[in-house]
Amino acid sequence: MDLNYLFLRQQVERTLSERAATNAAKAAHEGMARKYELEIERETGGRIMFPGHPQEELIAPPSPSASS
Repeated sequence: MDLNYLFLRQQVERTLSERAATNAAKAAHEGMARKYELEIERETGGRIMFPGHPQEELIAPPSPSASS
């Protein structure tokens, strides 16, 4: 996916969250912004990270080793 698009959408959602008139609207925009941030983190392989996301969401489960 195009990173420029993801960053644009993340910024738009953050702005809408900051300017939301109700708590419900604020939460909805915040949630969307966080989803775009997580997608940016995934697309960049963790080179770009946003605060507030547990790193476990980015790390794939360990593969079985030859000894198991």
